[in-house]
Amino acid sequence: MTKKEALALKIFVGAVLVATLLFGAFYFESYRSVANEVADQINKGNAYMEAECYAEAIECYERALEHEEGNEKIKSAIVLAYMSMASDYGNSDEALLCYQNAIGFNPNNKTAYWSIANIYEERGDEDTMLDVLHKGFEDTGDESMNAKVFAIEEKRARLKAEEEARIAEEEAKRAEEEARAEKLEQLRPFFEDEDYDGLKEKLREEEYVAFSEEVIGDNSYYSGDHDVDGRREGYGIAVYENGYYYYGQFHEDQRSGKGVMIRANYSESSSIGSFIYDGEWSNDKPNGAGTAKSNYYKDRISASDFASKEIKGNYTDGLEDGEMTLVGVTRSGAKRTFKYRAENGVAEKSSNDSSGVKGQYIIAQTEDKSESLTSDGSKRGVEGFVEEEE
Repeated sequence: MTKKEALALKIFVGAVLVATLLFGAFYFESYRSVANEVADQINKGNAYMEAECYAEAIECYERALEHEEGNEKIKSAIVLAYMSMASDYGNSDEALLCYQNAIGFNPNNKTAYWSIANIYEERGDEDTMLDVLHKGFEDTGDESMNAKVFAIEEKRARLKAEEEARIAEEEAKRAEEEARAEKLEQLRPFFEDEDYDGLKEKLREEEYVAFSEEVIGDNSYYSGDHDVDGRREGYGIAVYENGYYYYGQFHEDQRSGKGVMIRANYSESSSIGSFIYDGEWSNDKPNGAGTAKSNYYKDRISASDFASKEIKGNYTDGLEDGEMTLVGVTRSGAKRTFKYRAENGVAEKSSNDSSGVKGQYIIAQTEDKSESLTSDGSKRGVEGFVEEEE
């Protein structure tokens, strides 16, 4: 190398060293400036946090983060500021936004997810709450979130099943009521035409015997008019315990007004074949003028017994009460008429003559006094209602 070349090399190296020193000094000064800016913004942010000025603190922290995007401590400070600010907003949309921003800086923030879920739960928005918990479980792995989702979905499934069962039960009940109403409506023409012989035959069919046996206690099946509250009101047909069918007027769910009650099915050992009461009703019982008629199987009674018996008069709660007239027709066709008086279902004594039967007394006699009607003091009245008073 010549002296000239060596001198040129020294000049170049010197220039490079000077440039390097100048660049290092500039870089150092620049780095120190950025570091100072970050520290300054963090300090300002911390001061705002102490003063509970969370929005201002977030602005400072975010300026610092612009210089150090991966700084987890700065991100944590921002998350804390958003969480603190959210607590001041209660359950508002502003609070939701704060929690969502906090999650943006820390997707593993379980508290923020729970806070959002709780807000939607309090608002009654269960679907959105479940979506939040689903996402929260995916991001945080918090099993308690998954457990709550499972519990709610399980409850929903149970309630859905219960509702479906309730609807099915109501539909079955409605169908059953419609079937019962249809059976009752088939009887309406017989009642309206006063075709009681045809009605008796109908009620003795196996279908109607089984139908009436479904009625137990004070229950009854009904088809007819209703008032605005769904109570029986107006005209209708109903079946009651022991095979009693009624057609007539109702008021506030009770038999009231004019009506006919009939029973046509008894045990095989019973001599009675049918019973009909036609008269006035109130409070679900015979009250007022009415006629009670009983028919008996001729092959099950003696020649002197009545094959049919009709009693007219006044009734109080189903019991004979006042002047009564009994017209009986024996198996041989002989007709007998008796008039007597009853009070609260007990017939009054009309003669001091002996009845001929121990424990009984005469309550009425035929005009020629050839035959007597007797009583032992037992209650008399409409079948089915006398038993209630015993």
